[in-house]
Amino acid sequence: MENDDLIAILEGVENVEQFIAISDEDSDLSDFEDPTTEESQNISAGEYSFQWSSEAFEIKNEPFDDFFSGISPSMISSVSSELDIFLHYCNEAYVEKIVEFTNSYQQYVVRHIDIKLHSRLKNWYPVTVPEMYTFFAVCMLMTRNSRNTIEEHWSTNPYLHSGIYGSLMSRNRFCTILGMLHFCQPGPRTEEETILSKIIYPVNHARQTFKNSFIPYEKICIDESIVPFKGRLLIKQYLPKKRNRFGIELFVLCDVLSGIILDFIVYCGKDTELTHFDNLGASGSVVATLLEEYYGVNRKLYIDNWYSSPKLSIFLKQRSIHTCGTVKPNRSEMPKFKNLKKGDREALYSDPIMAMKWRDKKNIHMLTTIHKDEMGPTEKMDLMTGLPKLKPECIIDYNKNMGAVDACDMMLSGLQCIRKTIKWYKKLFFHILDLHLLNSYHIFKITCKDDFSPSFRKYQLVLIEQLVQKYGEQSVHKTLPSTSRALEQPTRFLPGDGARHMPSYVPKQKKLRCKLCARSKKRRTTRYMCAVCTVALCVIPCFQLYHKKK
Repeated sequence: MENDDLIAILEGVENVEQFIAISDEDSDLSDFEDPTTEESQNISAGEYSFQWSSEAFEIKNEPFDDFFSGISPSMISSVSSELDIFLHYCNEAYVEKIVEFTNSYQQYVVRHIDIKLHSRLKNWYPVTVPEMYTFFAVCMLMTRNSRNTIEEHWSTNPYLHSGIYGSLMSRNRFCTILGMLHFCQPGPRTEEETILSKIIYPVNHARQTFKNSFIPYEKICIDESIVPFKGRLLIKQYLPKKRNRFGIELFVLCDVLSGIILDFIVYCGKDTELTHFDNLGASGSVVATLLEEYYGVNRKLYIDNWYSSPKLSIFLKQRSIHTCGTVKPNRSEMPKFKNLKKGDREALYSDPIMAMKWRDKKNIHMLTTIHKDEMGPTEKMDLMTGLPKLKPECIIDYNKNMGAVDACDMMLSGLQCIRKTIKWYKKLFFHILDLHLLNSYHIFKITCKDDFSPSFRKYQLVLIEQLVQKYGEQSVHKTLPSTSRALEQPTRFLPGDGARHMPSYVPKQKKLRCKLCARSKKRRTTRYMCAVCTVALCVIPCFQLYHKKK
């Protein structure tokens, strides 16, 4: 396709009637189908006519030039460390904005909610940028040390004790920051705001950063991903084929060669941010929106049967995007195929599309503008003949390149920072933080000059160390010992350990409630504490009783 023709196509779009979506049996996206409430302007994808025949045509696909593909030149150098690359995605300006929202939300809560007498918010002080980075490091570290509850990471029980958490941040401080974590200006939602407004700043920052950091190679794919969430939520989806079946659905665009995530769209029903194309339906509009910045360079796109349709293939072909994917046989404009026996295939053509039906264990329908009707060898061997099994080349190519998004989910499954919370937007934020971590890992692998390529787990551990080294010392804030009913120091009963448990003054000349007196419902304060147990106690008789009687 000539450049003048491409420009004419891109400039020739017109505004037409309201958007009408195509329903799908695999995913509950019925909220897309509401033309009466849709306010965004639709774009015509053009009218297409299809005349299917068994006569093959010559496929003419222009070659792809990968000269400009790869890491953005202004983004990173070949000597960048793990922390430098991660800070490109989560820069200090971005974290500073989150810190501002978090501190504002704490002030809003204090003004509008009655705080309990012994609430952790009584000891709140404003969060800083170094402290927020330390908070992120602790969240990442928790994925490598699984516990039943958050509090157990700070346990003094010898079987659970891990001193690193207490040295980075106190338990109460971590839980308070997690509870006050916020990503927008606090207050009731207005009519103009959508359900995504609570998390819109991290979402928009991530999408823009992903686009600016990497230019994809020839092959890209689009697939669904899901952020697990089983709470009450209007946009919660059910995807039976995913490992986490309930949650927040994302439409993800991924580069096949590098595994880098290029863009994503959060499904929000009728409020989903899409450029609606009149003849493509909901699924086609998702694809067209994700690919808006990648037209005109002859890339190859791999999609599954929720997106594929003859109209979408023509629409993308006119914009120099070649497609390959499975397709539902009942899609509009799809041809009618014959009944086939196992191993048989049938191909029908409507320039520039080839539609194929191949009978294996079940019927498989493919739609492609890349391949011919040819068979190719696979890696599996036929036990009867000893020769490689044969499959259509379009299916072999599809199986090879379609799994990039699932591979990202698999890599994150064992190291994701998602915390158990009733706030859905916090889960989505931590998933976005995981995506930043994963993309920075892929970038780091590309920038490595030698053959050394660390594993994702090793990269995450090194990043945690570098975050602590740079921001850990800046975020240290001395806190008073806790008088809550936390897990107690079991070594206080050991005969040889008594020499370490001696009375000392409470820091800053403060007074705290005696722990034993509080158990007896006596209101008594003291200036003394056990420095080892970090428990406030009356010198006489509570100090002796606490260390001798269980």
